[in-house]
Parts: sequence; structure tokens; C-alpha cells
Amino acid sequence: MIGIKIVLSILILVWLYVGYYLVTRFHKLFGTHPDDPAETPGARSFGLAHIVTIWIGVLGMLIYLIQK
Repeated sequence: MIGIKIVLSILILVWLYVGYYLVTRFHKLFGTHPDDPAETPGARSFGLAHIVTIWIGVLGMLIYLIQK
């Protein structure tokens, strides 16, 4: 059981690093698109909301599994 918790803890650290890396490396994903002026900021934020929801959901699930 402790081995599973260690693996989940490592997975959380990797998940946090991947999130940090994506936000810092691909900051162009978050904001208006320079090549498509017809794209609304709402369309971009809607996609970003889905990305953040999945990211936080997986993080929450991993934390829940560690506590069990």
C-alpha cells in the first residue's frame, strides 16, 4: 500500500511540473491569437477552462487516492 502512495506522490509531482512547463513554455496558448483576429476572447477562455478543469480534476483525484 505504501508503494502505491509513493508512486501517486511522484505522479503528483510530475503532473505539477508538466502543468508549470506547459504554462511557461507555451504561454501563447493563453490569450488572444495574433493570426486570427476573428477569434473571440470568449472562445479562447472557454477552451482554457476545459484544460484547467481536467488538470485540477486529475490532481484532485490523485490527492484523494493518496488519502485512502
